[in-house]
Amino acid sequence: MLTLALAPLGSIAIYSEIENWYTQKEAFETGLITRTIETVTGQRALLESAMLSADTLSHLVADRLENATACSAFLENFIDESGFYAFAGFIDAQGQMACISEGDPVDFSQSEDFAAAVATPRASFSFQPAGVITGRPVVLINRPVYEGDTLLGFLSISISRRTFDMIATTPDSETSPRVSFLVNHRGQTLTSVDKPDVDDFLPQPAMMNDMISARQGVFSSTSLGGEERLFSIAELVPGQLYVLGSWNVDQSRSFNLWRIGFPFLMWLASVAVVMFAVHYMVVRHLRHINTQLRRFALGNRAEFQRLPDEAPNELREIDSTFTKMARLIRRDEVEREDALREKTVLLKEVHHRVKNNLQLIASILNLQLRRLTDPEARTILHGVQARVRSLASIHRRLYEQDRISNTNATEFFETILRETLTLAQSKQSGLRVETEFEPVILPPDKIIPTALLFAEALTNALKHAKPPRADAPPLLKISFSARDGQAELRVRNSISDTANEAVTYGLGQELMTAFALQVHGEFESGAVHDDDGAGWEMRLRLGDSGLNENGPEVENA
Repeated sequence: MLTLALAPLGSIAIYSEIENWYTQKEAFETGLITRTIETVTGQRALLESAMLSADTLSHLVADRLENATACSAFLENFIDESGFYAFAGFIDAQGQMACISEGDPVDFSQSEDFAAAVATPRASFSFQPAGVITGRPVVLINRPVYEGDTLLGFLSISISRRTFDMIATTPDSETSPRVSFLVNHRGQTLTSVDKPDVDDFLPQPAMMNDMISARQGVFSSTSLGGEERLFSIAELVPGQLYVLGSWNVDQSRSFNLWRIGFPFLMWLASVAVVMFAVHYMVVRHLRHINTQLRRFALGNRAEFQRLPDEAPNELREIDSTFTKMARLIRRDEVEREDALREKTVLLKEVHHRVKNNLQLIASILNLQLRRLTDPEARTILHGVQARVRSLASIHRRLYEQDRISNTNATEFFETILRETLTLAQSKQSGLRVETEFEPVILPPDKIIPTALLFAEALTNALKHAKPPRADAPPLLKISFSARDGQAELRVRNSISDTANEAVTYGLGQELMTAFALQVHGEFESGAVHDDDGAGWEMRLRLGDSGLNENGPEVENA
């Protein structure tokens, strides 16, 4: 409220001060331009008089062009009577100056300046350090002469520099510019001072053109001498003649910022008070609420710290609402965690009971084996018992896991391999086992068929593993890897060179094919021959459908 109350008063003070400054600035610039014009009052009157004389003479000379002698006598008489002009002459459209007040005729047909004047004829002023006829510094006044729409030529009148000096106004060092110049429409100076460094007070050419385009004003720029100067320009003859003043920078009037700084500082002080009040009453309490919410979002379920009693009622209501919401969320989370924990315990209990039942079945089969004497029946029951034990191992592993949503298949394979090799040690002597496992995550509905297929392949490989050569032990190679979204399981056993394809057929082969269909995998088996010699290899490939769809399909160690 304090800021809003002071804002109009401060705005009025600032606006009033800025308006006053602009008024002073305009008066200052007007004064500079007026004093600049006053320095060339006499010279301006002489040039305007010369232009009027050229306008009058153009009609009189046009009637005498056929007689060059009479025309020259007329101009000579005009110069003698004027007392101010040094020379007068007429240049025809072909560049010949035959009608002149003094001297011999001159040919300007090859002059580039004359060609430019013919291309764009206009009244103009120019300065020549050495006149063509008089040989002295002169200012030329050129005016085109027409007969109807036909250009007859140009009438030129020159004024000597000495005449300009005679009528020049004596400058006042305190109120006059450092140097003043008469400038034509092309930015060329018509008069100069005897001082050698006078051109250093002129502006840069680009700035000169901008000032001429503006016609009148005050500008601050760098001079040809490299100094920062103040320039004033005014138009004397529209589009033809200008006066340029070069002033020292200390003549300028800078803007006093302190006069508008005080109301601005008052406004800033009021803003600071309001910001402090907002911070004390609102912002710090909002930060407190935000901190509590961030802690809650990051998992900190500690009780919220309530706002102090001096906090605004609205913020205290918000804090109370957030506290109630957090309590409801905590209650729902506890209930959901209890339900999940109960389901997990029940699921583990299911796997535990299934494992116990399977072990019981394996024990019953073992009792039955002791009663059998038929070798073929004992072999069949041994196979069934091995498959039951493998399935029991899988359920025991599922029961022991902390999480059963994502399962590392490698851990199952290692457990099955270890238990199978323990049972097979009495039957296989000198067996060499090589393994290469990589971590691959499979969902529970995929892991059981895959593990059973691996157990069946491992049993089949141990059953048919033979030395590849007389001097080499039996070899069992197992690998499980994943690349580019596909997992591959390989089980290879060595065989002798005399082995035949009969080893590939049987119940185990049918079971492995059925398990592969359950996981939508590609199953292959057959004889191979590599650096390890002859062998039999089983390959199972699991694509995208066989890997975990809820997370990374393949995890490499």
